[in-house]
Amino acid sequence: MAETKIAEVLSAENKPKKKEKKKRKGFLIFLIVFLILAGLSFATVYFNLFDAKNVLDGLIKKTPFAKSTNKTQNINLREVYEKQIAELQKQKEGLQSKLSLLEKQNANLQKQIEDLTVKITNLTSKQQDAQNKTKYFASLLQNMDAKKAAKIIENLLDADVKVANSVLEAIPSETASEILSNIAPEKTIKILGISNSNQKTNSEDISILTDIYKKIDPKIAASIFENMMSDNTKYNLVINILKSLDTKTSSQIISNMSAESAAKVTSSLSALK
Repeated sequence: MAETKIAEVLSAENKPKKKEKKKRKGFLIFLIVFLILAGLSFATVYFNLFDAKNVLDGLIKKTPFAKSTNKTQNINLREVYEKQIAELQKQKEGLQSKLSLLEKQNANLQKQIEDLTVKITNLTSKQQDAQNKTKYFASLLQNMDAKKAAKIIENLLDADVKVANSVLEAIPSETASEILSNIAPEKTIKILGISNSNQKTNSEDISILTDIYKKIDPKIAASIFENMMSDNTKYNLVINILKSLDTKTSSQIISNMSAESAAKVTSSLSALK
């Protein structure tokens, strides 16, 4: 009986202690939860304010593994960049070499252009000077007596046929025809562009000669052509000139030839049609 009472008394005394322990335990649990929540809230605010990625990277870099990985990546990137820089440097040197070569070529071409420009200028000046002299010479001849002018043209034909032709072309048609009519037939062969029976003429020569024979009196032209008909080369030249002349002029020339020569020329012209 007495033991039972003692147990009850002890139990009554222990109850407040148990309640106090439960309160402490509950407070500790609350405090732990509170601290966890407060820590999470602080971390969230800190990351948002100070760039969470940078913070995490900083934390990761502090670990030995992260440091090792970062160092390896830096070495690899450095090698890649160095390789790319070397390749670009090589390309740069190649382009600079090409540029240098092109600059030299450009300088050479520029020099050639300058030289050609000087030559063209000189030739143009000489050509203009020759034309002025030809016109001046032609103006002198056309104001001379036809026979004297013919003698000068004959001498000029011996010296330079092209100059003689240029002078004749610069003289008015009527005056040129009168001068040509006083030139010896054998000299007119030089006007035709041939010095012997073996020399040939081209289409440009024929065109020049055609213009000349338009200016000559038909009787004189007929006499010149008949003197040339004994040589095949000269005869072919006569036919080509007659073919190039207008119908009226060629008919007038042929009508002033002998019947035999006129028949021969007419037959040759017909064969060309």
